[in-house]
Amino acid sequence: MVTHLIDNLIGAVRFFVGLILVIISMRAYLKTRTSDMFYLTAGFTLITIGNLFSTIYYVDDIRMDKLLANIFDILGLIALIIAVRKS
Repeated sequence: MVTHLIDNLIGAVRFFVGLILVIISMRAYLKTRTSDMFYLTAGFTLITIGNLFSTIYYVDDIRMDKLLANIFDILGLIALIIAVRKS
């Protein structure tokens, strides 16, 4: 029970840190309106959504839960790679 509580707490902290990062990158995108900042914001958003799914969304199979989170992480990292390549 304690392990589950700690796991949920870590997931919540990771989500809020990701949310702060998304807000900061969104503000930067709205100031610059460049495509690289758009992809940067999209990447951070996808990674944060993946973390949200793995923390909140309950799946009976633990492998399916990890698969959902990893798919969003991979898509977010691809967007970050595009952002770095465009800058």
